[in-house]
Amino acid sequence: MGSGAKGAYSNGGSQPYQPTYHVVKSMLELDKTAGIYNPSRGYFKNPTRTDLEKAIKGDSIIFGGRAASGTFMYVLDTDGHIVFGARRNPYHSNGRSPHPTLIGGKDPVVQAAGLINIKDGKIMSFDDRSGHFRPSSKSMDKVEAALRKLYNMNHNLFGDKFTWRKQ
Repeated sequence: MGSGAKGAYSNGGSQPYQPTYHVVKSMLELDKTAGIYNPSRGYFKNPTRTDLEKAIKGDSIIFGGRAASGTFMYVLDTDGHIVFGARRNPYHSNGRSPHPTLIGGKDPVVQAAGLINIKDGKIMSFDDRSGHFRPSSKSMDKVEAALRKLYNMNHNLFGDKFTWRKQ
């Protein structure tokens, strides 16, 4: 998976470009039957959700008390913050925590969503793979702008092999 790689995370392709995205109806219906979405309260908030900027300590991104490593889901919230977290459901050992749990509530709204790969506290790549929001690849412009802001603050937060996506 390269930086800014495009593609839908599940069947159905991406939605047309829009300033913000809501959960696609088919995924919402699946989440209701799976018990991930409760009509009275909506999506739970993933307890691992972390604001990327607040996770920076020196030249590393910290997650769970150590340098972050792995593939995490992320969203770009409506305020322009990248929020990332683990995909596993803390409430069900065999369950999943989809992208909407990074925001929570009855109608989570994001500007973009996907996966971010971090190794030893350094950002290695990002993409737009979210089956729940299915953002247009054009939404990646906003994610790239948020990441460039971090890069301009501290380029050491990015791995040596990180490359900006090709437009």
